[in-house]
Amino acid sequence: MERGRTIRLTAAGKTLCETANRVLADIHRTLAGLRSGGQLQGGRIRVAVGPLTAATFFPRALALFRARHPLVAVEVLDVPVEQASQRLAADEVDVAIGSPGTSPAVATVLRTELLLRDRLYAVYARGKAPPAPAGGRKMKWEALQHAEVILTDRVSGQWREVFLQLSRAGVVLNAVQEVKLYSTALEMVRCGLGMTLLPAFAARHLDSAHYDVRGISHGDTRWEVHWMTRAAAAPTAAVQALRAATAEALVSV
Repeated sequence: MERGRTIRLTAAGKTLCETANRVLADIHRTLAGLRSGGQLQGGRIRVAVGPLTAATFFPRALALFRARHPLVAVEVLDVPVEQASQRLAADEVDVAIGSPGTSPAVATVLRTELLLRDRLYAVYARGKAPPAPAGGRKMKWEALQHAEVILTDRVSGQWREVFLQLSRAGVVLNAVQEVKLYSTALEMVRCGLGMTLLPAFAARHLDSAHYDVRGISHGDTRWEVHWMTRAAAAPTAAVQALRAATAEALVSV
């Protein structure tokens, strides 16, 4: 404390107070779960998800969870993927789904579980895809070096890891557009302005009347989605049930 005419917290005091408030909130949530006896008779889960997750498998997970536990509210915050883990670390949400990012300060307070490690696909407008390789083989990454690629925010989240892997393999993509939203990228592709890349769980949602999808021979290049909670917080029964519903929803995509 700094004492004078008024009493104020020092910078160290403010840091301690913020940490104490987060710990107390975690304790209260844990006690609430214990009092309910695991019956999930109420409460709320706050979840931060990236845009691709929000637009593909997570609504299915929400529907499964609500059918089983109608008294538990789930509040979804769809944010740029790099913000999901940051919101979790700041105790603004209880769960984050996406990429843990590269910040050591954030990583130290998170508990991370791999939900899936998916293949990537090349997506073209209908009739614009190159001929499929003979024998059912997949395209090689090198075949994309001369393509006009529409990218979605390559400096954030999982894309950063994908492009680092490609760079180490000597593959440099020709990015003609770089946008923030997948809906923008896909509409550009549909209009013949280029092609894009999507993980398998998202590519399966595309309308074959408008898009052609080609598999890629990946090597070790994969798209990862993680389930993240705070390391200091004991998972409640509700959070564990939502995790199970999310895993089930992924099986069906």
